This record gives sequence, structure tokens and C-alpha cells, in this order.
Amino acid sequence: MARNPGKAYADFQGDEQDVFITTRADGTKVNRFDIYCPQESCRCKMLLASAATLVQREKSKLTLSNLPIGATVSTIDDSPENKTDEEKQEALASTSESITTGELQTFWRVGDMMAFENIGFSKMLPNGIQFLSCADCDIGPLGFHESRVPQVNKEYLIALNRVRYHDRS
Repeated sequence: MARNPGKAYADFQGDEQDVFITTRADGTKVNRFDIYCPQESCRCKMLLASAATLVQREKSKLTLSNLPIGATVSTIDDSPENKTDEEKQEALASTSESITTGELQTFWRVGDMMAFENIGFSKMLPNGIQFLSCADCDIGPLGFHESRVPQVNKEYLIALNRVRYHDRS
């Protein structure tokens, strides 16, 4: 299979990390490059250039203590009716244990899921969070979506440092 054309965030050095951000006339910062899956062997394109805006959001919502970035997001039916009360509490605790930290992280934000070229969603967690993953290889979590917010405030967030970037020019 052909290699992913993107370059990992970690491969950009120092000030070079700002090269994949461009500023519009209104001051909005957007992605200058196409955004791809972080796996070198996966060619899945997630977002086109200029499709997402740069935002700061709470880092803890992307944290799953038992799920490192190289893990895949499960699509197994983990519906609440199939879990014991103890399992439900454990799942909720693992996704909200650091919510009080208030640490921020940089994300690419889109307001409509149709803005993505490709994206996968996990099952909804008890706290209303859905994790975003690669639609082709299921690597994730790459970002998250809070499904319980009003439609006008919907946002889909991809972590800046969990994807690859490719300049088409």
C-alpha cells in the first residue's frame, strides 16, 4: 500500500509548526494543509485545507486513561444495558477523572460533521462524549465531539498533534 503523504506534527521543528496554520483576513486561523490519518500506512484524508479553524479547548475531554493514541476505537456494542452498574461507573470515571484540571489543548474545529472528508465516531460515552477516529483504520482517539450540546454550539474537534499534514501545492 502507498504511504500516507502527510507529515506528522512532531516532525515539524520549532517555528516550522506554525507553517500549517494560515490566517484569514478576519483574523481566523485555519488549516493551511490537508489533514490525514496519523498512521503512515493509511491514506485516509480527513479534512481539506481551510476547512477547520484553530481553537483551544479543554484537554481532559480527549483523555481516556486506558486508550493510548495508537489504540483503536472500539465499535463493539458497549451499550449501557449490557454493562453492570460498576462497569458504568468505571467508564464514566475514566473519561472524566481529569476534567477539573482545566488544561487547554489546541484543536482543529469544524461546526458540521459534513465538513469532514472521512471521519469515524465511537459509541457515545455516558457523559455524552464521542471520540473521533480514522474512518479507514479506526486509529484514535484523534479528537472528540460533545453530542449533548445544542445544535447551534455543535463542534467536532481534532487534536492538532494527533494527525498528519500534507501541502498539495
